[in-house]
Amino acid sequence: MTGTTTRMVGDLEGRLTRQIAHCLRSPLYRDRFEEVGVDPTAITSLEGLREVPILVTPDLHRRSQEESRRTEGHPFGTILCARPDEVVSVQSTSGTTGEPTFYPFTRNDVEVTDTLWIRAFRLMGIRPGDVVLHAFGLSMYLAGLPVVRALERMGATPVAVGAEAGAAKLLRMARIVRPRVLCCTPSYAEHLIERAPEVLDGLTARDLGVEVLFCAGEPGAGLPAVRERLEQGWGARVHDVLGGAHGIMMVSPRDRGDVGMLVLGDDYSVSTDLVDPDTGEPIELVDGAIGERVKTSLEWEGSPPLRYSVGDLYQVFTEPLEGLPPLPRIKVIGRVDDLLIIKGVKLYPAAIDDLVHEFLPDVTGELRILLDGPPPKVSPPLRLRVEHRDGLDEPARRALADRIASTMHERLTVRPSIELVTAGTLPRTSHKKQLLEIVGPTT
Repeated sequence: MTGTTTRMVGDLEGRLTRQIAHCLRSPLYRDRFEEVGVDPTAITSLEGLREVPILVTPDLHRRSQEESRRTEGHPFGTILCARPDEVVSVQSTSGTTGEPTFYPFTRNDVEVTDTLWIRAFRLMGIRPGDVVLHAFGLSMYLAGLPVVRALERMGATPVAVGAEAGAAKLLRMARIVRPRVLCCTPSYAEHLIERAPEVLDGLTARDLGVEVLFCAGEPGAGLPAVRERLEQGWGARVHDVLGGAHGIMMVSPRDRGDVGMLVLGDDYSVSTDLVDPDTGEPIELVDGAIGERVKTSLEWEGSPPLRYSVGDLYQVFTEPLEGLPPLPRIKVIGRVDDLLIIKGVKLYPAAIDDLVHEFLPDVTGELRILLDGPPPKVSPPLRLRVEHRDGLDEPARRALADRIASTMHERLTVRPSIELVTAGTLPRTSHKKQLLEIVGPTT
């Protein structure tokens, strides 16, 4: 593959052919094509690509890293398609559930990433000269330092405090620098709303003058009830963002958060292919189709994803909407491995989170889904621990629990057992919100 000075501008299928040839530098891809019985040189179209089974999953990716550490002395995996000395930047997952996954970037990959972030910034209305308070974790995969770098490149003024500094320091810094833009996870934005009066001597988050709230890193900002709480709490326009590497970028449009995220990087990646999560068979991309998302980069050098699935379930919309660019749109339904099955009913945690948020302000928006063991199967009843706002007496709490349970039964056909706890009981995080908690069976 070539660098940014001679960037390929040909048709997508030509770029796909070149990307596949580049991927064959990787022992992992050579082995996987042989295992699935596909001749990679015969893939010459996007239609042909969709017939290829999933080649890489996060588990396989991590195993390839263990192999490269043993055999090649680097942690980037046998999926690496560039020389180690061509790697100029490294991002990684947090590794909270095991070994972190590393994502190496060449200079070309940095260029592609910056280009797509800047597209997203412009769609969100971020302008050169805007002060942007960065409250994602600075080490956070994709939303950390890459966001800061791209903001600098477009001419904005990032204040890179990072979530690691804690809510109090972030709020005090916001009072000093008066950012036009705040970027953080939606759950952390909610936490900052709660903490602001205490930290800022009675001032609210809305008093800080933020106009644009850019959220990523977890589901939430795309949920109507969450978005409304954030808009009211900050007095800001809220955008939901997904992607940031591998030529993938998706952003909810201005004042239209209910229609999903616009796909901004489909000239750099194939990011909306769907397969049936049970059979792996391709799903036709008709308007409203739902399936497991499989991604493929079209211009990536480091460790390019080729028929790679991280287990996300997407809904894809192909019909244009009046007033919006004629681009595909997506909604994230949940993760395939987070699926809950209660007496045959399939349910994703994001749907539960969305429903509970409808009961604001009687709830804080914080909840946990308590499980006996790993999903998907759940022994009924489904157990929820939900925070209620301060000031609710016992009869009001009982009535609130009954209303949530009845609404969930009516809408999601599952009647949960609800434990209400006082505001502030459940831990907050500056990183991804964890809805599922394995606590073992009740006694």
